[in-house]
Amino acid sequence: MNKELASIRIILIFFVGITVLYLLYLLQDLLIPLMLAMFLVLLLHPALVWFEKKKLPLWLSVGILWIFLVSVIFSIGTVIYQTGMSLFNEKIFFISQIKQKLAGVITMYNQFTGKELDIEGSIDLITNYISSEFIIRNSGSFFGTLGTLVEEFLLTSIYTVLLLSGIMKYENYLHYIGGEGRSIKYIKAFEEIKTAISSYMKVKFIISLLYGIGVAIICKLFGLQLAFFWGFIGFILNFLPVFGAIIGLVPVFVMGLIQFDSIYTAVTLNLVAYGYHFLLGSIIEPVFMGNRTSLNTIVIIMGLLFWGYLWGIYGMFLSVPMMVLTKVVISQIDGTEVIVRLLGNQRNKF
Repeated sequence: MNKELASIRIILIFFVGITVLYLLYLLQDLLIPLMLAMFLVLLLHPALVWFEKKKLPLWLSVGILWIFLVSVIFSIGTVIYQTGMSLFNEKIFFISQIKQKLAGVITMYNQFTGKELDIEGSIDLITNYISSEFIIRNSGSFFGTLGTLVEEFLLTSIYTVLLLSGIMKYENYLHYIGGEGRSIKYIKAFEEIKTAISSYMKVKFIISLLYGIGVAIICKLFGLQLAFFWGFIGFILNFLPVFGAIIGLVPVFVMGLIQFDSIYTAVTLNLVAYGYHFLLGSIIEPVFMGNRTSLNTIVIIMGLLFWGYLWGIYGMFLSVPMMVLTKVVISQIDGTEVIVRLLGNQRNKF
């Protein structure tokens, strides 16, 4: 009888899991801003506690934090816009460099294959893609994407304000939901999520900031144009687990190939930058991160692929916090000890 109940329970958990995954995919437009807001609030919670100790009203504390977040997002948008304009204004230089670099490659290709590849046609095609006419023709899709981003920003802002307004009383909410029997367990689980995600985000922010500054300095020393922007891209993409920094070095390598006369200079620049990333990501970061996420590397990679498939680029950036959240939620279900152990070791105290 017990074996039959256990089998039925496993089957029910399986179907519930499938249903939850389907709902996560179906409601992603609502859930992604909510998850972004939740993790931002967990990160900002210590600041809210500090404001409370300073006797600031809750509405004023929430307003200050919201203005801070909006200022950060506005600054990011400004950097991207100004860099895009700089690239557009220098398009003649880039086209001439591309033409010069492609000439030798196309000549070798023609000699090796016996075919005639038109370099002028290739350059005209590239020029067309960075022309003002091309931008105007595709302004509809651009503004559509911009509208989606604005909508997600507004939803995230609303969720953030609501969650910031209520997080100071989370113990009361969890006590009400769990009752006398399970409230302590719920509060402990929430504290585990908050501590793990906050610690991960703090360490990741510091490491990403150091990496971004380092990439900018390295690019500047090599004389690469837009050095600050490449460091900024490195800072942002380093939040993407495992592959972020590597992806961020691709445009640096392409820019180096276009700007520098020697391909070896571009290769050396990327090797130095990647060596710096290896120092930070593989040596220094694990020392400070310790066992904070309580997830093993394989689970992090699988989580990156899974959440990336489910929620796209947002899922990739949220993959580690979502895996931490998933593990804690699963650990509250009886009979899932094996799954919890597969996800990672027990978190050490810190």
